[in-house]
Amino acid sequence: MGSHVLAVDLGTTGLKVAIVDADGRVRASASEPLELRFSTDGGVEQDPNEWWAALGRCARRAVADSNLAAGQVRLVAVTSQYTSTVAIDAIGRPLAGAIMWMDRRGSRHHPLRGRADLAAEWLDRHGLAPGGNDDIGHVAFLRAERPSVYADAAAFVEPMDALVARLTGRITATQHTMFPMMCLDNRHWGATTYDESMVELAGYDPAKLPSLVGLGEPRGALTPEAAGHLGISDAAIVAGATVDSVTSAIGTGAVSAERTGLVIGTTAVLATHLPDKRLDVAHGMTSAPSPIPGTWFLVAENGIGGKALDTFVHQVVYPDDGLGQPAPPDAVERVLAVAATVPPGANGVIHQPWLVGSMAPTWDRRVRAGFLGIGLSTTRADLARAVLEGVAANVAWLLPDFVALSGASERALTFGGGGARSALWGQIIADTIGAPVRRLAGSTTTNAHGAALLALAEHGGYRIDELPGLLRFAQTHEPDPAVHRVLAPRIAALIEIHDRLASIYSYGTHVVGEINAAF
Repeated sequence: MGSHVLAVDLGTTGLKVAIVDADGRVRASASEPLELRFSTDGGVEQDPNEWWAALGRCARRAVADSNLAAGQVRLVAVTSQYTSTVAIDAIGRPLAGAIMWMDRRGSRHHPLRGRADLAAEWLDRHGLAPGGNDDIGHVAFLRAERPSVYADAAAFVEPMDALVARLTGRITATQHTMFPMMCLDNRHWGATTYDESMVELAGYDPAKLPSLVGLGEPRGALTPEAAGHLGISDAAIVAGATVDSVTSAIGTGAVSAERTGLVIGTTAVLATHLPDKRLDVAHGMTSAPSPIPGTWFLVAENGIGGKALDTFVHQVVYPDDGLGQPAPPDAVERVLAVAATVPPGANGVIHQPWLVGSMAPTWDRRVRAGFLGIGLSTTRADLARAVLEGVAANVAWLLPDFVALSGASERALTFGGGGARSALWGQIIADTIGAPVRRLAGSTTTNAHGAALLALAEHGGYRIDELPGLLRFAQTHEPDPAVHRVLAPRIAALIEIHDRLASIYSYGTHVVGEINAAF
């Protein structure tokens, strides 16, 4: 085909841009961190204008580093985190902060909270049951507490569609990207109309929902302003947009149910593709229509992954609080190096990585992270190793349920995301699950790479089944049976810790709520 792709990966804590050539190779990339804004009432927001500014800077750096002429980049692909809501005007500009997936404020206004009578039907038609901190709640929060933003909004969209609207000047979405809005019948692949009864029950104004286009269809040409912002030609088109779990699957080669991808970025995610809609409500897993024709992507959000390590590094080892040394540029590498000196089992320390609560295979947003087993001789190196082992054990807790639902025939995992830069983490995961782990080369661009590969396939460059062959690996980690015997029991220990602590955290939340109410 000859075209190069500018792929955008908008994550929870950072934005990445990768330039991918027609052979599926990443020629250059650039990234910037993004700030989350927390409020004491459970709010978590991010500024979409910061997304746009970071996108321009990263795109221009990546294009320059690729040594390509602006006109050689002909496709733009966008992937992003999801279950976050952006209110935009008629040409795609944000009207307020994005209500992030961690935000809990919508639950107090949710029109369907407690409607257990609707759960079974919603699960059957859509794949998720409403009533929690979902997009229905986010929109309800804006309607109740930010009425001027609600009134001025031309549409409420997910982050990837917010970027696409600003790139093209057209507000569009697909059955796939609107999955978190929970207002489509997903039993059939390729829907281009909303389910009227679901829209009404969710309290949505149909006029404030984006127009739907077909799965796999291009979203439109770049505006001249957007092309200048990216540093490429306005002849380029936006190929499509996806939730990042799909590009996690594609970027790890999990384009069919035989393979399972693990991506550790801010969160840890298991992902693959299925030939039909399936769900396992008890273990927090569902499937949604994928842009890959005739397939549904199976996603299991395991919970916090790489952010557990980042939090330990920057808030425990190198806190910016006047009590410690400033973090050096190689802070993460230093912590990983000392973790590698600690024997398997972290000298008895167990870490629970539930910084925002647990997700799949059990959903309890009340529980929190911590360390158990600290003694007088415990070192920060022990704690560092325990963080890596805790995330691995959490993944291992989920994996059997994931495989049971997907029917994956291959035991090996393909490991991508920023966490896959660490050979130590790759080996710990292999030793914990007792199966090989293939660690991707250039893993920090896993999602952007997956978005670019999908764009190339949609525009005739490759068949979908050829995409796994374009991946490159840094290393395959084989499990050590002796180490597996040490780490495998920690999976059961983590489960027991979760179950025993759940009631304590629930009690603590109740008490804190009473104290706040008193003041």
